[in-house]
Amino acid sequence: MNVAADETVLDENGKVDPAKLNAIAFDNFQSGYYAMGDKAGQAWSAGKGLMLNRSVH
Repeated sequence: MNVAADETVLDENGKVDPAKLNAIAFDNFQSGYYAMGDKAGQAWSAGKGLMLNRSVH
């Protein structure tokens, strides 16, 4: 695959910075577009505490 991005949306390491990207997402259920940018959590660790506290039945 090839991915191209304008340099204005890259961070200091050359990776796409979502906060600079000003991306939008389409919600098929509500037929609306939503602006994205704020980070909601860190992948692979955001729910870790919930999983550790979960009792096994």
